[in-house]
Amino acid sequence: MKGIKLLLALIFATWSLSLSAQNVLPTLKDNQTAQTIIKNEINYLTIALKTNPSGEIESKLDLYQLALINLNEPTQIKPTTEYAITSAFINHEVKWNNLIDTEALMKYRRKQWSKEFLDLLNLLKI
Repeated sequence: MKGIKLLLALIFATWSLSLSAQNVLPTLKDNQTAQTIIKNEINYLTIALKTNPSGEIESKLDLYQLALINLNEPTQIKPTTEYAITSAFINHEVKWNNLIDTEALMKYRRKQWSKEFLDLLNLLKI
């Protein structure tokens, strides 16, 4: 039951963020372009992780994989890049930094972004 409540809270937080994402994020590339860029980075990070294992690379790889999963959500209308990376940020903060979803949401809105998120954002900026 706790898992379902957390999932619902994350979905709501992500949905509300997607409405306000344009106020927080710069203009980003479209879904298809973002998928291509992220897939290339995931390939690079996977090789880097095998060559030089580190928590930092593993965390960055996880963030990028979350973004790609969100870009590929099976919906009638393809998710926006803004939605995908916002959702990835929140889920990543909950998983890696043990934050609750509302804390992750506030961190996002305050632009208290990690270097790995900024790297992702810079890859996807127009």
